[in-house]
Amino acid sequence: MLSRIKIKKLFNLYDYDITLANGDGSKVKFITAPNGYGKTTILGFVDGVMKQSYGLLFQTPFKSFAIYFNEEKEDAVFCVAVERTEEQPNLIDTDVNENLTIALEVSLTRMTDFEENLIERYKVVQHPDGSVNKEGNSGNIEMFFVARSGYYLTDSRILKLKTDVDEETLDLDAHRNIGRYVEDMKAILKSPETSSAYKDRIETFKRIIDRCDFANKHLEIDKRFGFRFVAHDVLETKLSLAQLSSGEKHMIVQVFELLFRAKEGTLVLIDEPELSLHMMWQMNYLKNLEEIVALRNFQCIVATHSPQIFNSMWSKSVDLFMIANQNNHDAIA
Repeated sequence: MLSRIKIKKLFNLYDYDITLANGDGSKVKFITAPNGYGKTTILGFVDGVMKQSYGLLFQTPFKSFAIYFNEEKEDAVFCVAVERTEEQPNLIDTDVNENLTIALEVSLTRMTDFEENLIERYKVVQHPDGSVNKEGNSGNIEMFFVARSGYYLTDSRILKLKTDVDEETLDLDAHRNIGRYVEDMKAILKSPETSSAYKDRIETFKRIIDRCDFANKHLEIDKRFGFRFVAHDVLETKLSLAQLSSGEKHMIVQVFELLFRAKEGTLVLIDEPELSLHMMWQMNYLKNLEEIVALRNFQCIVATHSPQIFNSMWSKSVDLFMIANQNNHDAIA
């Protein structure tokens, strides 16, 4: 389980030390802050380090970044840390940002109450021409993350900045592909065996969508058509998913992806899920998410602007604005 995120001088400004455990044992943690404090960037850093795709870490100024995993069976904590350094060539009248050599030193350390053992360290260097080379071995870190998968639900604004998007990063605004879920459901319901294996997930999907109470329509699930929506008009018009509102599509994408596509037991990162969601849907979001998390054995970290998303249960959240202000107060004192 990811237990802690620590970052120094994010944007050359902010130091954060974020504890992810909740007192009630819940595996859902919310990170909130005004724009510009780095909540989305932190999710992107976690995702990048776990996938060893360092584009965002090269782009973003920071001094160090570390994620800590508690391993109760080994009575140990594993820390994956990244140290970032910049080298500016001695050139006159040049754009600083275009001529930096940026080095990321990545390490894996096993920590107990008695000792710390460095398992592996390597370096990734990005040169001014954009080329990247690696120095050292990374096999142990690669194997470490094989057993610790991540799934990132983000939106198109972030994907436009990423050059290393993969199948484990989903654009929440990718409504054009929503029809594939119907085919997925048909495949699941095709045989009694698969239908039985997915029974709890199918029931949870229907329960959450029904709870959302889509406007003047209801959900039907059947092996003949997968699933569909039926309008509450005199003709009981059958609606294609393309006819749903953006908020309705947004909700289907989130729920279906987490129930049927993300790996069991994975670390799920969700960026600003409140986009396009009605206030009542936001108020039900925590209940829906914790239902999914319990069923799929996820750990989930959510970046949000909206306290309604977590029903103002501040014990399940960390506020970067408050941390930054406290750090500034301590520095002045």
